[in-house]
Order: sequence, then structure tokens, then C-alpha cells
Amino acid sequence: MKIEHFAIDVPDAEAFKKWWCENLGMHVSKANPGFILDEEGRTGLEIYRTDCTEKAPDYPAMHPMTLHVAFLADDVDAVVAKLVAAGAKLEELVHKPGFDMAMLRDPWGVCIQFCHRANPIFD
Repeated sequence: MKIEHFAIDVPDAEAFKKWWCENLGMHVSKANPGFILDEEGRTGLEIYRTDCTEKAPDYPAMHPMTLHVAFLADDVDAVVAKLVAAGAKLEELVHKPGFDMAMLRDPWGVCIQFCHRANPIFD
């Protein structure tokens, strides 16, 4: 099996997509504008406000380890500085030998993780 996409229910899908594209290097799918894709176009996030529930989840109330989207980053500190300036909130910053990691929240409270690893976690 191959993962196709993850879905995120947010209060303002258009503003969310715009912020993620401007600040995280994502781009809106040409085939389906309800999706944003990573820079390689290999991983997609469906961004919407569903009518199945009264409101979007309360992401700011969730612990960062409950739900987060993780990115690889060559320079975690530079990413943190850029995103905080763009309105993100820093939750945690870790520097250990061979591992740098930051947890931030976007303006909607969705947690985003950035990692720089000496050794990849996947094959």
C-alpha cells in the first residue's frame, strides 16, 4: 500500500493553504485545488472545512505529539526563525548530538515538526 494523502479539517481552508504554501514550500495541486503538495509533489494534504461536524478540531488544545506534520530541515533554527516571523508559535526546540528538532504551531494551532537527523529513520 502507498499513502495517498492526509486530511486536515481547518476553519479557513483557503487561508491555511496560502500560509503553508508561502511558508513551507508547499504548492496547490493543479489536478485538485483542495490539496497542497510537498515540493516534490509526492505527499499531499487535503485541506478542508467539513460539514460533517459543527467546527474544526481544537488543534491548539492538542498536545503536539497527538497530531503533527513532520518535515525534514537542513537548518532547524533558521526554519524556526522564519516561521515565528510569519506567525507560527514555537512549542519546543531540541538540540542533541545527531538530532535537531522543533515543534511549532501554525496560525490555526496545527503542530508542525522540523527535524534534522544524522541518521535517517527510514530505509
